Amino acid sequence: MMVKKLFAAILCISLCLVCMAGCSNVGDLVSGTPAGEFPVEVNGVTINARPQKVVVLSPSLADVVLALDCETQLAAGASTCTQDALGKLQKVDAGDATAISALGPDLVLLDPGCAGVEQALRSAGLTVLNIVPAVNREDFERLYAQVSSALNGGGPGYDQGIECAQSVFRTLDDINRQVPQKDTVTTGCYLYDLNGSAVTGDMLGTTVMTYSGVTNIFGSLTGGQYSEDDLRVSNPSVIFCKPGLSEELKSDSRYSNLLAVREGKIIELEPSVMEWQGRTVVAAALAICGGAYPELLEESSIGENTDPTSKIEDNVSSALASEAPQSGSSAPEYEQLNPDDQSEDVYKMQERLEELGFLDAEYDGYYGDHTTECVKEFQRVNGLEQTGVADVDTLKRLYSTLAKDKDGKSLATENAPTGGPNGDSSNSSSSGDSSDSSASSEG
Repeated sequence: MMVKKLFAAILCISLCLVCMAGCSNVGDLVSGTPAGEFPVEVNGVTINARPQKVVVLSPSLADVVLALDCETQLAAGASTCTQDALGKLQKVDAGDATAISALGPDLVLLDPGCAGVEQALRSAGLTVLNIVPAVNREDFERLYAQVSSALNGGGPGYDQGIECAQSVFRTLDDINRQVPQKDTVTTGCYLYDLNGSAVTGDMLGTTVMTYSGVTNIFGSLTGGQYSEDDLRVSNPSVIFCKPGLSEELKSDSRYSNLLAVREGKIIELEPSVMEWQGRTVVAAALAICGGAYPELLEESSIGENTDPTSKIEDNVSSALASEAPQSGSSAPEYEQLNPDDQSEDVYKMQERLEELGFLDAEYDGYYGDHTTECVKEFQRVNGLEQTGVADVDTLKRLYSTLAKDKDGKSLATENAPTGGPNGDSSNSSSSGDSSDSSASSEG
């Protein structure tokens, strides 16, 4: 899979835009704790002080720790934590409770996949926090809030988790905006094997596929299981699979008539790219989008294929080292719009609010009281802080194909909007909002 200049530019810009929305309401993850202080309670587990020796037994949770820039708190990790950034970290067998206990950690992070050792570690007197993987965008914030709160305490720690999770999904929003708009839906799947194991609708991989412009044919299934008929009847236009499975799929007569097989659209991706939930989520989205829409990929000067995960890590490092987004990108740049503003950008925002059903009265480019209330309602429906101010995060969501309309429905499968700071307004007149219009005339 080739990840090249276009997506690199999107990634660098997106990761440089730090979310300032603050704490989001994703549940009572941290309770009874002064801001930034311990003890903190996460998932019913009390952590009395900031952990300095953390053992992480889940490679996906290790990926989250890296995304939060908290790797200095790690004392050891499972042998399956193979991220390059953890190359020098002491490794342990995730099932060896004795070896883990001998390290004397003040916190052990694991997920349900490590359940076999959990009770033994608790019996040894260790503080063990079991955190389940995320399954969608909202749950992604829950995951990050839990991990960050456990490592950094209540208040700021919680906020950091929410902020980091939102920044990852803002990058997915940017990727989604690059998906070509077509009359037909691009369907696909990720196969672990041909014996019934795949990414299904109860996994984050399905959400990542959606943001990448691919509808998972197993999106209505659960438990990571599919049948031969499920695959043949759905007839996906692109198949992503575990390395080594491509040739097996091509040589299996049961699947010779599949569209993806006939057109050679079978792309191998390491399972970790689909499963880890740190910055690797972005790597997965780029790989899926590039595989489904090869026209997005520019020719490299070398002409060689590159591994998407390593390419992503290089771009992440460059982006985080930069103070500002790179210039020359095709990704839109947004500037905050405030109540009482009057401009073409406000007019375009009002057009988009009208399109989504939030603004149902006359408008003329003046950001009056009625528009402010409409912005607040849009923010509420889309899970943003309800300030009434059209900040960068609000505008990015507003013009995203994943924006939810007034009924809470996502427009991800419809045509992307053409408005926004870099778009042209298609309407010269509107039906709209007398309160805004009168406010404009009052200056």
